[in-house]
Amino acid sequence: MDSPAMKRLLVEKMKEYRNHRIISPPAIHPCGNKRAMVTEHRISAPLHHVDMEKTTKLRALRDNTINLVNRVDSAFDTLESFTDRPSIDLYFCIIELITNSDVDELYISSSSDLDIDSVKRAEIYLKRGAIDPSRSMIYLQGGPGFGCAAPVSGLSLTSSKSSWASAVLLGEVTNLDGSTFDRVILMDQRGTGRSSPITKQTLRRMFPNLFLLGSDVENDESDAVMQLKEAQISLAVTEASSYLTKFRADSIIRDAEWIREALCRSSTPMTSKSAEDTNDKDDFLPRPWGAALGQSFGGFCLMTYLSSIMHPPRMCLFTGGIAPMNTPIREVYDRLWVRVEERNRKYYEKYPGDVVVVKRIVRRLITKPALLPCGGMLTARRFLQLGLGLGGSPGSAFANLHSVISSAFLDDNDDEISLSFLKKVEQNQSFDDAPLYFILHESIYADGPLAGPTKWAAHSSYESYKIPVFDYHITSNDDSRPTLFFGEMVFPWMTNDYEEVSGRGMVSLSEALATKDDWLPLFDAKNMRRALIGGDNANEPPRTNAASVSYYDDMYVDFDCAMKLVKRDGPMEGVKVWITNEYQHSGLRDDGANIFLKLVSMAKGTVHVPS
Repeated sequence: MDSPAMKRLLVEKMKEYRNHRIISPPAIHPCGNKRAMVTEHRISAPLHHVDMEKTTKLRALRDNTINLVNRVDSAFDTLESFTDRPSIDLYFCIIELITNSDVDELYISSSSDLDIDSVKRAEIYLKRGAIDPSRSMIYLQGGPGFGCAAPVSGLSLTSSKSSWASAVLLGEVTNLDGSTFDRVILMDQRGTGRSSPITKQTLRRMFPNLFLLGSDVENDESDAVMQLKEAQISLAVTEASSYLTKFRADSIIRDAEWIREALCRSSTPMTSKSAEDTNDKDDFLPRPWGAALGQSFGGFCLMTYLSSIMHPPRMCLFTGGIAPMNTPIREVYDRLWVRVEERNRKYYEKYPGDVVVVKRIVRRLITKPALLPCGGMLTARRFLQLGLGLGGSPGSAFANLHSVISSAFLDDNDDEISLSFLKKVEQNQSFDDAPLYFILHESIYADGPLAGPTKWAAHSSYESYKIPVFDYHITSNDDSRPTLFFGEMVFPWMTNDYEEVSGRGMVSLSEALATKDDWLPLFDAKNMRRALIGGDNANEPPRTNAASVSYYDDMYVDFDCAMKLVKRDGPMEGVKVWITNEYQHSGLRDDGANIFLKLVSMAKGTVHVPS
């Protein structure tokens, strides 16, 4: 089993399973006074990472502990281990600076040949030379449910100050070893973007019986036919909910490790070591990412990284992304509704004229909801979900909402809703484009069986908190108080209002996930402390340096819940925290380069923050 021939077979089998592809020729873009190359990759990864099976529900129910993983691909150690192992596609792109060297120019020329296939293009890329993960930084985006920002169009590379990514490549930023970073990896988290995306269309393809019945019961069906369809839908709901449980942070961070292992092992030059003389111990030497940046939900993923992976990224940088670990989900939303109310007050202070307009829109939609151009219904409650964007910077987020509101009516003399307004509403509401954001949103707080089911916690909190502040039926007819928008919350009624999450099957699926009571744990306090400050043994130093910017007025991530975790003796005591009200949750987008540079300096101890 350990013979050189078997090793070669396993190497080839893994290569076949991963099926690494570069889907198009490299794109070259100006980057400051240099050139950046963007390559678009796809790689196959296990739908269910094998090591997660070791964190059994029985053990999690007892103490919410997580087994640390050394390598996520170590379970593929026999030819049989590849059998019946379903996979998904992961899409990621790599941004790197290139020179005028013969190696770079030869790669660009050879990989730009449109006649070569995507697998061959990936092989050419990896043969350029060994990829050093310590000089690579991976980005984990917010969500859950959204693909990563695209280089250039969504992430500027114009100058060293134009984005955090350009600061990584062009700035004077070094890793903990003093070397510059040479690659930025942007991964579409599984189920988002181009990583086996979860949409109503793809769910219909995988689980067609989920959609046997629409939102309304067909009255012309016999009882026997209806019973059969209901049974088929029930089975499809069970299968689909089991499938979707594999799209949370615990799987996402293992995908990041899967990509790292594939890149650094596949790119090792075979001229120095062949499969015959490779020392097995070398395969398991820690080679973590040099840094990881987690924005919002991406920061939640980083906390799972620290809880689950033996050797997490050497630097972990959080931007508005410290999850409310140890806080019951209902309390999380009780706190967030208070923050949403305050953000509404600030909006109306900025645009006091919108108080009257919003009331007028709500009254009109209560009386007569509007059919949206792409399907779905604009109800008053759906309209108020435009408040999701209020947590951005006032200059852009507030102005954008004001622009949408201002286009609501054809004129001031009647209540006819304009088509322009309806189109803008659709553009500003992402649940149709990213139904995963609705389906799995509250599950990001489901930290193991001890946390219990999520039970539509935001809706439950709203029902308790709304009187009279958020009850739009009251406030839209009360001149003494404004009608308040909602925040980042999902509700069971969305399956009625949004086309992409509508239908009997989607109702049952979302309800099944809301009542699920046996989620695997996402966070492990002991593992996090061990990674951040070292073990009890003096010979076990910290495995990562971490820094976070926490936004004092954050509408999406409760500040007080975050501070409970980073205090003395807390699970994240080792994270250096910069507290500010200069930025909102969108700080990384608004001033990414400066925020990133400060966090790196904090993590490396070159600035005294906190003082």
